[in-house]
Amino acid sequence: MAKMIEEIESNVQAETTDESLDLAMLLTKHGEEIDSLLDLVKSARESGIFTFLKALFENKGDSMSEISSELVKPQNIRFVRNLMSIYTLLSNIDPDTVRKFMLNLANAVDKSPTMKNKGPMGLMALRSNMKDPDVTVGFRVLFEVAKGFTKPSDKKE
Repeated sequence: MAKMIEEIESNVQAETTDESLDLAMLLTKHGEEIDSLLDLVKSARESGIFTFLKALFENKGDSMSEISSELVKPQNIRFVRNLMSIYTLLSNIDPDTVRKFMLNLANAVDKSPTMKNKGPMGLMALRSNMKDPDVTVGFRVLFEVAKGFTKPSDKKE
């Protein structure tokens, strides 16, 4: 049996109201995330990244042929291999160790102008510094690294 027009219209209005409530609940629940996403999209649009990507996709054939012709050049092959070696090195080191090293490096560079005033370091001062276990470990690491340039590694990749 056919439904009356009024019944159909009331069902459509009820579904629209339910969808509006769902959207309103979604906005109240995730408003900050939606704002952050819209800010990101706005920043990407203003920076020109969308224009760049659009041009890249529109000319993907030319772009891919140019990229592949550049990648087969010997200097770029070496660059990619060196980049992968750096990635391997950094991914094998504990992040806390790298952070401590970088903080010590920054502090030492920051203090370097005042170290100049102390004058030259003699052999006796160098020997007394070598008694510090942290300095000794640092030198041992440097010697192992230096050895790695000429001695083949025991580890397999």
